Amino acid sequence: MNMSRAKYILRLDDACHQMPLEKWKIFETFFDKNNIKPIIGVIPLNKDNSLGSETNHNFWELIKSWKNKGWSIAMHGLHHQCKKIKPEDSFFKFGNKSEFVGKSLEDQTKIVEQSILCFRENNIEPNIFMAPSHTFDLLTLKALELSTRIRIVTDGFSFRTFKKNNFIFIPQQLWSVWKMPFGLYTICIHPTTMKTDQIHKFIEELDRISDQIISPSEIDLKSTKNQGFLDWIFENIYLFISRYKFKEK
Repeated sequence: MNMSRAKYILRLDDACHQMPLEKWKIFETFFDKNNIKPIIGVIPLNKDNSLGSETNHNFWELIKSWKNKGWSIAMHGLHHQCKKIKPEDSFFKFGNKSEFVGKSLEDQTKIVEQSILCFRENNIEPNIFMAPSHTFDLLTLKALELSTRIRIVTDGFSFRTFKKNNFIFIPQQLWSVWKMPFGLYTICIHPTTMKTDQIHKFIEELDRISDQIISPSEIDLKSTKNQGFLDWIFENIYLFISRYKFKEK
């Protein structure tokens, strides 16, 4: 991957049985047209009422169709029910609510085990972890090691992928389209909570960088280095700025 020109990955959060299909379809049509293969955060047993109420009984068939297109399927927790936390308790000192942070290893392992069981019962093996609200801790990673083959996390702050605590992190820094001069950036999108006109405007912005959007499969993960000084510098600058511009997701 040529790091002299910025590359972007798209991740769509909150795919669940109750999601508004018409909104997600707008993004899917754009992705298919431009051969874009995003990361999809799948909630296997959603209990978050803010994400919809009408159940799609063909949900897992839809997820399979996306996987067959080459989209990356991520475990997005289990129920998407989060409790308030202190940001400093989270792995990246970021976020103020969580489905995982603060719970024991036993409890977190149960959450992960129940989630991976739902995927496997539907013949899907997620290869990425996507924590609800971007919050998890060391015990979450341990639970993933104990119960899954997942060793990639979509979160963290850097301009490149990095290794930490036996996991590879694909950094996630943006919630809108920013033209960056170099590096790798993940743009986080929440189709369910967006209005239709917002979706069309967002797609117009994505279209301007469509030739710079890649899929996780295009990253040379084997060459990923341990988190270093430059990554640390980026992370701390980012967190400093986020104290004033933090946008809860």
